[in-house]
Amino acid sequence: MKRILALLLALGLAVAGAGAAWAGGLSQYVTVRGYDPEVDYMRAMKQALEDGSPYAMEVGALYEQQRNLKIQELELPQEQTAYFSQYGEAEEILEAMAQAEAPKAAYTQADLDLLSRLIYAEAGCTWIPDWVQRMVGSVVLNRVESQYYPDTIREVIYQPGQYAPTWDGSLQKTPDARTIENTRYLLEHGSICPENVVGQNSIITGSGVYTSYYDQVLDTTIYFCYL
Repeated sequence: MKRILALLLALGLAVAGAGAAWAGGLSQYVTVRGYDPEVDYMRAMKQALEDGSPYAMEVGALYEQQRNLKIQELELPQEQTAYFSQYGEAEEILEAMAQAEAPKAAYTQADLDLLSRLIYAEAGCTWIPDWVQRMVGSVVLNRVESQYYPDTIREVIYQPGQYAPTWDGSLQKTPDARTIENTRYLLEHGSICPENVVGQNSIITGSGVYTSYYDQVLDTTIYFCYL
């Protein structure tokens, strides 16, 4: 116990009533009042999470508080986090950390603008769910990665005979905020469907249907098909 208390004090924590029931959780008895500028608290949090014990989770939560205090007081460019209050399991927190640290896909403002215009033209009605918009965009991204289609978003969209909005004028419509955010999600996280889903049509094409959406308002169906 003395070793634990000494460690906590060295890390900038104030301990109150520590002789009581520690089993109730460290956060009930410890207040974060400082931090060590030299400590990598994200690494310390991960080490606690890899241990995974209830006590280690409590220590990890204190590390997170110290990290946030360090970011705030030193005005560091990193974002403050709330992993230990948002999730209850070590595996969930580690997964969330990994997702946050994953490299974001590079894309240009022109990519965002053009792809969002296409998605809006193809599935911009307010009653169409987000997942359908993301499927429309995913087909484009899958085509970019496919050996059977051009290598850029612009070339895929403007490939002759493929997307009607490129010749009927609907591509010029300004997309709404929802469509732009769905497009941004795809550009940052990638396609939401298997890579061989490269067809989006009002009829079944290719080798079969991955999924489809029936629009009850327009009485039409969008099929998302395999190559």
